[in-house]
This record gives sequence, C-alpha cells and structure tokens, in this order.
Amino acid sequence: MNIKKLLILFTFFCFWGCSSNTLDNFDKQVWLNDAKGCKNERLKYLESIEKQKDALRGLSQAQIVAVLGKPDSQELLKRNAKTFTYFVSQGSQCGSGTKEGTALIVHFGALNYVSELSRNQY
Repeated sequence: MNIKKLLILFTFFCFWGCSSNTLDNFDKQVWLNDAKGCKNERLKYLESIEKQKDALRGLSQAQIVAVLGKPDSQELLKRNAKTFTYFVSQGSQCGSGTKEGTALIVHFGALNYVSELSRNQY
C-alpha cells in the first residue's frame, strides 16, 4: 500500500474516532432532564446546537445519542433514511393544551450519518 492511501486511511479514522461527544454552551444533564421539552429548558440550547450543526453533520446515530440522548421520537423514511425528533419547547406532546411547539429534527441518510439538522414548528 502506498503512502498516499495510508495517509487517507489515517485521516479518515482520526476524524471518525476523534469526534467529540460534547457541544459548547450545552448542558447535557439539563437537556436530558427536560423530557420532551415540556419545561422549556431545552429551548435555551437550540441556538447553540444550530450554530454547531457543522460539527454534528456526519456523526452516526450512536454518536448523536451520546451527545443529545435518546430522541423523543424517530421516524423511518424511504430508502433507509431516518429522523430523530427532540422536542425543545412545550407543545401538544406535553398534553397541556398548548398546541404549538418547537422541535429539533436530526436527519440521517441511508448510511445512518447526520445529513441535516433543522428547527421545526409543529
């Protein structure tokens, strides 16, 4: 194997294995304790997550769960694509009569890596 191929493999494995499971300006414990966003505690971290979405893009499903915890819901789409939904503000999922809320949607491609993150009003 030539040097160029070894360098490419080394770089790939370094980026794959060295990705951090933390975000700046993000308290994972507060996020996890706000089940389904019903306390509106997650909302204060949404902007920080959106600013760091380039760092999250390309992570695997397991890595996203390590960073954000288990999703509030998930959906399997066509061609093995999937979405994870994290509710970030109080809405109909809380059963409180509030109808509109905000969610962070994490989109995974067919190879189970993050392709996009988006904010969604529901």
